[in-house]
Amino acid sequence: MKFIPGFFSCALAGCCTLTAMPALAQDEARGFYATAYAQASRLGSTSFGEIGNAGLGSGLEAKFDIGLGLGGDIGFRYGNGWAAEFEWNWRRHELQSLRGGRGALVDEGDFASNILFVNGLRRFEGAGDRWTPYLGVGLGWVQEIDFDLNTGATERAWSRQGEFGVQFMGGVEMPLGADWRLTADMRYLRLGSIELPAEEGVTGRLAKPDYNPLSFQIGLRRSF
Repeated sequence: MKFIPGFFSCALAGCCTLTAMPALAQDEARGFYATAYAQASRLGSTSFGEIGNAGLGSGLEAKFDIGLGLGGDIGFRYGNGWAAEFEWNWRRHELQSLRGGRGALVDEGDFASNILFVNGLRRFEGAGDRWTPYLGVGLGWVQEIDFDLNTGATERAWSRQGEFGVQFMGGVEMPLGADWRLTADMRYLRLGSIELPAEEGVTGRLAKPDYNPLSFQIGLRRSF
């Protein structure tokens, strides 16, 4: 797994700086919470090759539309500014174009994932009058990531399981009442380059397309 050094360094420096401010989180309530959210996800273009009988060849470049994501988490606040949570996330990016040496090849398909995360968050209760900022990092296990390409009635799919990735997040909570909160945050997920074996309608593999989406999400959180 490869990290973007600048992004990782900034995230780490931010966590260290804000962790040195314990007084902001001393009045936080201890307990469980649950969140449901929807997200808009941006996946950058990626270059890769196809090895098998699909006839796509090497030197491929795929571009994607803004994707849709859904998910939720169950977490626990420790009352000292720290929280831990278990998160499920599904997202799907529609293919905008797939080009190769012969020009445009396919314009129908998607790149999607289903991932389970364990997240650690640092919350800063008292930093704002009507909102609570937070930073976090999570380790993700890929239940499935798949790349589908469709041409007419022909469906071709490549997929993989068991990969690991990391996500960084930063956002705010805003109270809606005694137990309900609105959440809004940005998340950067990095899986890197993924080798995808053939799953349906094709043989061989896709040679390591990148999967590193950036998302914005809005959620509704309930405290217990």
